[in-house]
Amino acid sequence: MNAAGAPPRADGAIGDYALVPATSMDHAALVAFTSAIWPEVSPEARINTFWWMRARPDYAVAALHRPTGAFAGLCGGRHCVFRIGGRDVPAVAICDWYVAPAHFGKGLGKRLVQHFETPGRFLYAFSISDAAITNFEKLGWTGPHRSSLQLLLVPPTLARHLAPQRLSGELAFNCFERGEGEPLGALGNALDSIEVRRGSTAAHVRRDATEWTWRLSVCGPRRYRFCVASRSGEPVGYVAVRRMMSGRTRGLDRLRAAIITDLTAVDDDVTLLGALAGKAVALAADLGARAMLTATTVRAHRAALGRMGFCSPATPLVGRLLASRAPQFMWLPRGAGEGLAAGDLSLSFADVAIDLDL
Repeated sequence: MNAAGAPPRADGAIGDYALVPATSMDHAALVAFTSAIWPEVSPEARINTFWWMRARPDYAVAALHRPTGAFAGLCGGRHCVFRIGGRDVPAVAICDWYVAPAHFGKGLGKRLVQHFETPGRFLYAFSISDAAITNFEKLGWTGPHRSSLQLLLVPPTLARHLAPQRLSGELAFNCFERGEGEPLGALGNALDSIEVRRGSTAAHVRRDATEWTWRLSVCGPRRYRFCVASRSGEPVGYVAVRRMMSGRTRGLDRLRAAIITDLTAVDDDVTLLGALAGKAVALAADLGARAMLTATTVRAHRAALGRMGFCSPATPLVGRLLASRAPQFMWLPRGAGEGLAAGDLSLSFADVAIDLDL
């Protein structure tokens, strides 16, 4: 029920269930649902982390049990624009996909995902559980494929002195800081310019001013530090870093970790990527971080971060742990997604909702 006491408008039905915007559910129903899914955490604390509560109603759908008004299921859909084969394609990253235990076996999970499936839209998911993988496979999705989880265990203040310095004399750098609702200004112009120069390389989410303006509209208390690299006065790449929110994972809380939300370089230029990786470490050091974390599907990014001292799934000993925890990704091989291979997709925290959860 919504705040006015009237049933929210349904856009689909499954027996006793209706699909409605998740933001239309009343607070009591949301608390009950959250308590059923995450019994070990405070429901109010968990509700405060839902980025979709600050987004448009079409970014998350709920399954409403009409006889009782219960919040039975949830599926978030992070809308974006993907660049595939040289053209822009509307896309949705599936996230926050849960069904309350009392409502298992009703086909709700399948229907919630299919709510976002429309002709011409690219559907994908990143960082998914084994249970979700099984269900995605039943829906005909491709995968799963593993990304590379990158972890810098050496404090950034030390790493920036120990890592080999990449020659970047022809590059100039400008740093920015932005938080919730703040205008991008000159940073937005640089992001647009970089996206244009990326052209039709690997399939990726457009990282332009429109995308980052949306992210800042839903990011809550998170603040990002950007470093933009320019060559001959033209922006050619950037990196975005921020401190992790406390209370997400106990281990990383103790490490006071920073995350690289995104790393983007025109043509994946080796020198440029190396310089930006170094700038990311410097930004994290300035934030007082003791460790750094990111995930990527791009080989050139993994190599650049590796030269800065980041461990990866290929690293002896610690690599086995990272491999088991590296986010897995899948997609629906229809429409724009048909014919894509795992190596065709450039994915990072910036392409999904992970950055808005950590």
